[in-house]
Amino acid sequence: MRVNDLSTGMTDDDLTAVVSAKPDGIMLPKSNSGQDVQHLSAKLRVHEAENGLADGAIKILPIITETPAGVLAAATYAGTSVRLAGLTWGAEDLSAAIGARTARDERGGYTDVFRLARTMTILAAGAAEVAAIDTVFPNFRDMAAFEVECAEAERDGFTGKMAIHPDQVPVINAAFTPSAEAVRQSAAIVAAFAAAGNPGVVGIDGKMYDRPHLRLAERLLARAKAAGSQSRP
Repeated sequence: MRVNDLSTGMTDDDLTAVVSAKPDGIMLPKSNSGQDVQHLSAKLRVHEAENGLADGAIKILPIITETPAGVLAAATYAGTSVRLAGLTWGAEDLSAAIGARTARDERGGYTDVFRLARTMTILAAGAAEVAAIDTVFPNFRDMAAFEVECAEAERDGFTGKMAIHPDQVPVINAAFTPSAEAVRQSAAIVAAFAAAGNPGVVGIDGKMYDRPHLRLAERLLARAKAAGSQSRP
């Protein structure tokens, strides 16, 4: 559930209203640094206790690029809280904050400032070892363009995407659920390293794989496990 950002003074009222429903997580907009995650975590601890929930039961997903300060503080999220489930980004509020007339160019791609915000989110999520979640695609009627953006996000390291309309959910699930072939190949890489005693390099079908390939395979298998058995064909 999304709450109002900490600067509004309404976050506590929002938490009072929603924590009793036992949400899996709270989305924190306009997060300016890892300190905001720690601040929200402390509030959640109180609300969890008041509602008979286990300490740490509710995770946090901050939107980290809606202010200039937030973009510049992207590296501060690593190690902030065990509640941190991922990092995501947004363009619209950042546009307003910096006075940009639009976040996209005439071809539909993001301009430099917003590509930077997107990149910082991926890198910050990697540093914090949490999921990188891509931002929304507002034009929910243009499914072809949405599919392309999902594919590009998955290619670049995002493991999910926010939806702005229910019709987008099947497209997101299809794009970010690892395919059966990708799962098979990743499992083969992991198995080859294990069989060889976890060396620095292994060969599979005439191709060499080193430990970064192993790490990538392990990450993909973890994504597939989280998605259950519904890997795409």
